[in-house]
Amino acid sequence: MSETGNAPHDATLRAPLLAAAISGFVYFLGAFVPQVDGPDVETATAGQIRTFLAVHDSGIRIGAAAGAVAIPLVLVFTTSLARLIRARIPGSQLADIVVGGGILVAVWHWVVIAGTSTTLVQRLDRYDLARVDDATLRGWYGLSNFTHLFADLGMCGMAIVMAAASIAILRARFVARWLGWLGVVLAVGGALGTIGVMTAVRPLSYAWFVGIFGWWLWILAVAVGCMVRLRRSRRASSVVTAPQPA
Repeated sequence: MSETGNAPHDATLRAPLLAAAISGFVYFLGAFVPQVDGPDVETATAGQIRTFLAVHDSGIRIGAAAGAVAIPLVLVFTTSLARLIRARIPGSQLADIVVGGGILVAVWHWVVIAGTSTTLVQRLDRYDLARVDDATLRGWYGLSNFTHLFADLGMCGMAIVMAAASIAILRARFVARWLGWLGVVLAVGGALGTIGVMTAVRPLSYAWFVGIFGWWLWILAVAVGCMVRLRRSRRASSVVTAPQPA
């Protein structure tokens, strides 16, 4: 199958190409939202936690808002890729796997937001943190340690999306093939890194960073690839529909 395909067929792919390009690019921008780190969970006192929450209240809220926006964006991005896969490889389970991986990533965003933003709900209820029992406050703050591990496990969904979508790209070529090879390499790196984290093998766990940084770069690259493919499709369509001289 050629890289540009035929214009009539490509016309049916324009909506998912556009959706993947826009949602992927906006989702990528979320990687630049600064994350606020507080005192160590294991040793933080109630006073340190209260000070941290007071000083970084705005940062925590911005991070929570960015995470909430990321949930629909990653779902739109992965379901758009699934539509492209189904159009090019009818009946392929790769599309379903991409959607499943996208749901896992969305759940990852949701759980991380819920854990790190527990105290925001109390502020909304006009409940002063100074009146919260010290043990209760440390319990709330301790949820961030759970979400830290859960964030590491979030690589599972990312690796699934990159692996399944990249295999489909290599087979169907709805974007440049090198994006498929890149995604496979990053997915393998992320999977190995997650195994390293879970087995406490430090040298292997460093591969996790290959996966997490690669995830954001791969999202951006695929979004750009979809936009390039969309422009080629429109250009080819205009050539096909142009009136011929008598």
